[in-house]
Amino acid sequence: MRPLAPRLSPQARLFWAAWLIRLAWLWRSGLFAAAPGSDYDEGAYWAMALSFAGHDARLWVAHPPAYAAFLAPFAALGSRGVILARLVQTAFGAALAPMTRRLAEKIGLSTKGAWAAAMLVAIHPMLVFFSARLSSEIPFAVLTLLFFSDWLEAWGRGDRARAAWAGLWAGLASLTRGVMLPFGGVLALVAAWKRRLQPRWASLVLVCGASWAAAVAPWTIRNWVRFGRLVPISQQGGWNFYEGLTLNLDDILWKRSAAMTQEARERGLQNVFETDAYFARKAKRWVREHPAAFLDLVARKALKFWRLAPYPPHPAWVRWGTGVFNLGFFALALLGLSRGLAGRPGFVFVLGFAVYLTLLHSLFASDLRYRLPLEPFIAIAAGAGTAGLLSRRRS
Repeated sequence: MRPLAPRLSPQARLFWAAWLIRLAWLWRSGLFAAAPGSDYDEGAYWAMALSFAGHDARLWVAHPPAYAAFLAPFAALGSRGVILARLVQTAFGAALAPMTRRLAEKIGLSTKGAWAAAMLVAIHPMLVFFSARLSSEIPFAVLTLLFFSDWLEAWGRGDRARAAWAGLWAGLASLTRGVMLPFGGVLALVAAWKRRLQPRWASLVLVCGASWAAAVAPWTIRNWVRFGRLVPISQQGGWNFYEGLTLNLDDILWKRSAAMTQEARERGLQNVFETDAYFARKAKRWVREHPAAFLDLVARKALKFWRLAPYPPHPAWVRWGTGVFNLGFFALALLGLSRGLAGRPGFVFVLGFAVYLTLLHSLFASDLRYRLPLEPFIAIAAGAGTAGLLSRRRS
């Protein structure tokens, strides 16, 4: 007798399992119908979405536009839209698991290693936590995976069409989080460094870069027309630079940004451009006057970017649970890298991305959530480490 309904594929079952985990957390956290708050920029993104939806006449340039544009249809629905947006966000978070499995197989992991990587993403505490949040990190991670999936395939096969698709995803990722845009230069440098591995390296970089620029260009042109300034994505580098010049926990959590807002108001700064330029000058002046302290700060922030657990005010069980998970997670990833994963063709671009994000967030504002786009790649390394442990036990 034929089954009444077709069986779900393993990929689909993985997605549904990951989504159920995220939906359970969404319900448990009390965020299901909660209005966007101040944590993790939820309120800022929702206000931007209302602007896109026509409920607010202000034009925004302090944040990249793509995530706010994505939220705009939900914002137009009012409170029901918040619920729908959180449901879609958790679905994006769940999609990271099968996407990670697919990319792991492209990189050359065994079936067991690829599935181990996917399951680690499915249960990863930080990826589960932020799937319930209306902030841009999870969609950015999805776009980053799409980019690397197509770019590594383009690099391996010399496929210009795939390079063009990679550029499109990179452009959309840049419009979601501006930190992606400078990575184009890193990508080109790594490709030039490893050019002997791919004879078509120059054409791949040019095609990818052209597609990348085409995706970003409409927003850049809009900013030029509206403001008369060259703003490729957003105007907040000076603010983020000054905001990041601290290791004090209270400053990191809330005090510094609040003090900066108050200072801007007292100085009578009129707009985001004046505010950004003011704090950029202030940050550069501090660096010139305290070069040794700045270098020490950068080194310590690099270590903090890779810390195991989030800061308070997260409860102790969250910090301990995340810390224990990450301890095993990183150990498996290091084992996977030691077994030759780092030497696989194209994986050097992933390593370049990890180094780039570490350096960037050692200079500018940093938070553990900014490491989220790297977690699927760490999971791939951990999957390779898991496969290595399983093979040792069998032998």
